[in-house]
Amino acid sequence: MSGNPFIMKPRTLLIPACTILFSCHGPSGSSAIVLTKANLYSIDTVRLAMGGGDEKAAGKLLKEAADLYKKGGDTVKSIGLFEDAILLKPSAKAYYDLAGALLGWRQYKEATAALYIAEKLGYTPLANVLFKKAYAYANIAEEDHFKENQADAVHYMEVALQMGYPHPQQFLRKDLFPALAKYDGFESVYNAALGGGAGRNIEKSLWETYQAQFPDIQLPLIVNEQWIMTHRLDNNIGWEYEKFIPEMRNNKFSRGGEEDYFYIALVRKDLIFTAVLYGGELAQMEAPIITTEIWLATYDPAGKIIDRLMVAGRNSLSAPFKVFSLQPGLQFQVQGFQDIYKNDPDSVGYDSANITGQKALPVDGYRIAANGKFERTDAPLALR
Repeated sequence: MSGNPFIMKPRTLLIPACTILFSCHGPSGSSAIVLTKANLYSIDTVRLAMGGGDEKAAGKLLKEAADLYKKGGDTVKSIGLFEDAILLKPSAKAYYDLAGALLGWRQYKEATAALYIAEKLGYTPLANVLFKKAYAYANIAEEDHFKENQADAVHYMEVALQMGYPHPQQFLRKDLFPALAKYDGFESVYNAALGGGAGRNIEKSLWETYQAQFPDIQLPLIVNEQWIMTHRLDNNIGWEYEKFIPEMRNNKFSRGGEEDYFYIALVRKDLIFTAVLYGGELAQMEAPIITTEIWLATYDPAGKIIDRLMVAGRNSLSAPFKVFSLQPGLQFQVQGFQDIYKNDPDSVGYDSANITGQKALPVDGYRIAANGKFERTDAPLALR
């Protein structure tokens, strides 16, 4: 599957599908089953109605509906045609295709009903049905009953992966699932489901999941004290990813607090390297000064670290505060600012009220080379 499988199509007025009545004869040849819009999603009625109907006429309507939807002519009209085809002769494929059109029109709740029927009628491959269920519930979660629907989205993702869904990276795509990665249990479920599959590489799965969590960011970017104060770090990095963050293995500050780590931004991703910004923050309330550190790191396509550097913030109360500037061409500068205290901070404490000013330190200039390594450059301008 390539591209967004649920692209919105141009909107027109809905043309109501005709209510179609037909008879089907059971084993005795005497029972008349009526399928209408009212019982379109009643699995018992649908199963009984499958015994009759006009398969040829239904197939013609299905083709017309599919062509209309795929070519982007009129999504709403295609939904009506899918429904007409089902009323003529219900089938698993017809319900599955109807669900796709409903998802394209953002009718997520009704789409789950159509997918339920498709599943009960034995649509194959089942993993595709489960993928669309995950997509539907992930979008419903943004509307109401978010906790329950988030759990359903993660559940159907898990089962789809266990059933061998062939495009697992689609669950990591922000254009399809902008919030799924933040749902409770996503990372552990995704990695476990992939790791348990035949031929799956758990290390590759970890790397794919890790890099997919970083949000995109616009360049140029300046990270200074104001930026850190106004950009709350709340997108935690799980401890299962410590192989990608060496600081996790030695995460004690000089004053003994444990550090949490956070996804900050995806800087660049190409065939040679992936560059990201991640942050660490002291997990204690006693620190009176910002003790947030931000790292720039590059990785090769397998997730092995190429280069890394702490570029902003500070990693101890006595360290200079670093300011970071990154340009679209991947040139960047780092400059430290050392706090000047009125009284010895080791005696009276590292309190902001004790700071009388800051001393600017030399600027260090770099660029991210084509191989992902950080190369030194001249850095004539001071940062603030």
